[in-house]
Amino acid sequence: QDAAGNDAVSFSEQAVTNNTPAAPAAPTDNTAPVFNSAAVNGTQLVITYTEANTLDPAALAGNAGFTVSSTTGTAITVSGAVVHATNKTVTLTLSRAVTQTETVKVNYTKPASGAVVQDAAGNDAVSFSEQAVTNNTPAAPAA
Repeated sequence: QDAAGNDAVSFSEQAVTNNTPAAPAAPTDNTAPVFNSAAVNGTQLVITYTEANTLDPAALAGNAGFTVSSTTGTAITVSGAVVHATNKTVTLTLSRAVTQTETVKVNYTKPASGAVVQDAAGNDAVSFSEQAVTNNTPAAPAA
Protein backbone atom coordinates (compact mmCIF):
# COMPACT_ATOMS: atom_id res chain seq x y z
CA GLN A 1 0.00 0.00 0.00
CA ASP A 2 1.00 3.55 -0.53
CA ALA A 3 0.55 6.34 2.07
CA ALA A 4 -2.98 7.07 0.73
CA GLY A 5 -4.10 3.45 1.30
CA ASN A 6 -4.05 2.31 -2.33
CA ASP A 7 -3.17 -1.39 -2.63
CA ALA A 8 -0.35 -2.43 -4.93
CA VAL A 9 -1.30 -4.31 -8.10
CA SER A 10 -0.51 -8.05 -8.20
CA PHE A 11 2.37 -9.23 -10.38
CA SER A 12 4.22 -12.48 -11.07
CA GLU A 13 7.57 -13.71 -12.36
CA GLN A 14 9.33 -10.39 -12.60
CA ALA A 15 13.10 -10.45 -13.21
CA VAL A 16 15.26 -9.59 -10.22
CA THR A 17 18.74 -8.11 -10.47
CA ASN A 18 21.17 -10.06 -8.25
CA ASN A 19 23.72 -7.65 -6.73
CA THR A 20 25.30 -10.20 -4.38
CA PRO A 21 29.08 -9.91 -4.76
CA ALA A 22 30.90 -13.04 -5.92
CA ALA A 23 32.79 -14.95 -3.26
CA PRO A 24 36.53 -14.40 -3.52
CA ALA A 25 38.27 -17.20 -5.37
CA ALA A 26 40.24 -19.56 -3.20
CA PRO A 27 43.96 -19.47 -3.91
CA THR A 28 45.01 -22.23 -6.26
CA ASP A 29 47.31 -24.87 -4.76
CA ASN A 30 49.85 -25.97 -7.37
CA THR A 31 52.50 -27.08 -4.88
CA ALA A 32 53.17 -30.78 -4.40
CA PRO A 33 53.65 -32.23 -0.90
CA VAL A 34 57.35 -32.56 -0.03
CA PHE A 35 59.11 -34.92 2.39
CA ASN A 36 59.82 -33.15 5.68
CA SER A 37 60.90 -35.82 8.17
CA ALA A 38 60.49 -39.46 9.18
CA ALA A 39 60.57 -41.36 12.46
CA VAL A 40 60.30 -45.05 13.29
CA ASN A 41 59.14 -46.83 16.43
CA GLY A 42 59.13 -50.61 16.18
CA THR A 43 57.06 -51.56 13.12
CA GLN A 44 55.60 -48.09 12.47
CA LEU A 45 57.45 -45.55 10.32
CA VAL A 46 55.76 -42.13 10.13
CA ILE A 47 56.63 -39.76 7.28
CA THR A 48 55.71 -36.08 7.66
CA TYR A 49 55.13 -33.90 4.59
CA THR A 50 55.38 -30.15 4.16
CA GLU A 51 52.08 -29.06 2.63
CA ALA A 52 49.84 -26.00 2.91
CA ASN A 53 46.63 -28.05 2.78
CA THR A 54 45.67 -31.51 3.96
CA LEU A 55 46.80 -34.69 2.26
CA ASP A 56 44.28 -36.75 0.30
CA PRO A 57 43.12 -39.45 2.72
CA ALA A 58 42.60 -42.06 -0.01
CA ALA A 59 43.83 -45.50 1.05
CA LEU A 60 47.17 -46.54 -0.34
CA ALA A 61 47.58 -50.15 -1.46
CA GLY A 62 50.47 -52.37 -0.39
CA ASN A 63 53.79 -50.58 -0.11
CA ALA A 64 52.46 -47.61 -2.15
CA GLY A 65 55.91 -46.94 -3.66
CA PHE A 66 57.79 -46.86 -0.34
CA THR A 67 60.91 -48.87 0.45
CA VAL A 68 62.95 -48.96 3.65
CA SER A 69 66.61 -49.87 4.06
CA SER A 70 68.66 -50.68 7.16
CA THR A 71 72.34 -50.77 8.03
CA THR A 72 71.91 -54.28 9.44
CA GLY A 73 71.33 -55.78 6.02
CA THR A 74 68.22 -57.55 7.30
CA ALA A 75 65.40 -56.84 4.86
CA ILE A 76 62.53 -54.57 5.84
CA THR A 77 59.49 -54.55 3.58
CA VAL A 78 56.55 -52.19 3.70
CA SER A 79 53.27 -54.06 4.07
CA GLY A 80 50.91 -51.10 4.21
CA ALA A 81 50.60 -47.32 4.12
CA VAL A 82 47.92 -45.11 5.68
CA VAL A 83 47.47 -41.36 5.08
CA HIS A 84 46.58 -39.11 8.00
CA ALA A 85 45.17 -36.10 6.11
CA THR A 86 45.22 -33.30 8.67
CA ASN A 87 48.50 -34.43 10.29
CA LYS A 88 50.07 -34.46 6.80
CA THR A 89 51.64 -37.84 7.52
CA VAL A 90 51.84 -41.29 6.00
CA THR A 91 52.29 -44.21 8.42
CA LEU A 92 54.06 -47.25 6.99
CA THR A 93 53.65 -50.68 8.57
CA LEU A 94 56.94 -52.56 8.40
CA SER A 95 57.47 -56.31 8.08
CA ARG A 96 59.61 -56.39 11.20
CA ALA A 97 60.40 -54.19 14.17
CA VAL A 98 63.37 -51.87 13.85
CA THR A 99 65.86 -52.22 16.70
CA GLN A 100 67.05 -49.24 18.71
CA THR A 101 70.58 -49.44 17.26
CA GLU A 102 69.58 -49.58 13.56
CA THR A 103 70.08 -46.75 11.12
CA VAL A 104 67.12 -46.67 8.74
CA LYS A 105 66.44 -44.78 5.51
CA VAL A 106 63.21 -44.43 3.53
CA ASN A 107 62.57 -43.99 -0.21
CA TYR A 108 59.45 -43.10 -2.18
CA THR A 109 59.05 -43.68 -5.89
CA LYS A 110 55.72 -42.34 -7.11
CA PRO A 111 53.85 -45.26 -8.73
CA ALA A 112 53.10 -44.86 -12.44
CA SER A 113 49.46 -45.75 -11.75
CA GLY A 114 47.19 -46.44 -8.81
CA ALA A 115 47.01 -44.68 -5.48
CA VAL A 116 49.74 -42.12 -4.80
CA VAL A 117 50.48 -39.69 -2.00
CA GLN A 118 48.88 -36.39 -2.93
CA ASP A 119 47.37 -33.30 -1.37
CA ALA A 120 43.67 -32.40 -1.31
CA ALA A 121 44.16 -30.29 -4.47
CA GLY A 122 45.39 -33.36 -6.39
CA ASN A 123 49.11 -32.49 -6.51
CA ASP A 124 51.17 -35.70 -6.37
CA ALA A 125 54.00 -35.91 -3.83
CA VAL A 126 57.45 -35.94 -5.36
CA SER A 127 59.68 -39.00 -5.20
CA PHE A 128 62.57 -38.99 -2.74
CA SER A 129 65.42 -41.34 -1.86
CA GLU A 130 67.68 -42.26 1.05
CA GLN A 131 66.00 -39.95 3.56
CA ALA A 132 67.26 -40.47 7.11
CA VAL A 133 64.76 -41.76 9.66
CA THR A 134 64.84 -40.78 13.34
CA ASN A 135 64.83 -43.99 15.36
CA ASN A 136 62.48 -43.70 18.37
CA THR A 137 62.41 -47.43 19.09
CA PRO A 138 62.93 -47.99 22.82
CA ALA A 139 65.76 -50.18 24.06
CA ALA A 140 64.98 -53.87 24.47
CA PRO A 141 64.27 -54.77 28.11
CA ALA A 142 67.21 -56.29 29.96
CA ALA A 143 67.12 -60.07 30.23
